[in-house]
Amino acid sequence: MILETILSLVIFVAAGFLGLCGMLILRQGEQALSTLAHTKTSLVQVFAARYLAMAFIMLGLASFREWRALAIVLLVGAVMAALDFHFVGKAGGKTLPHVIAGVGCVVLAAAALAVARG
Repeated sequence: MILETILSLVIFVAAGFLGLCGMLILRQGEQALSTLAHTKTSLVQVFAARYLAMAFIMLGLASFREWRALAIVLLVGAVMAALDFHFVGKAGGKTLPHVIAGVGCVVLAAAALAVARG
């Protein structure tokens, strides 16, 4: 019980730190990249690592049949797709892939919840 409480607290602190890093990057862009020890040239690899991490999380959750947790991850993916849609569209890029990804995440999240309910 104590270990579970400690783990929960550490996870909340880590999530808060990641959230602060994300807000810093959104607000201060290039300065934040420097603060967080990233460079413009490393961004492609950083994005690739994030996509791979999401894929492994999804595979792991599906492998353990953690359907509710998988639905949450997929909904986070839908939010990420919506943010990508916004930022890419604002920069004049192609937004259709982000719409497809977002809709796909929502559909898969609904399917995972349906499986979880039995």
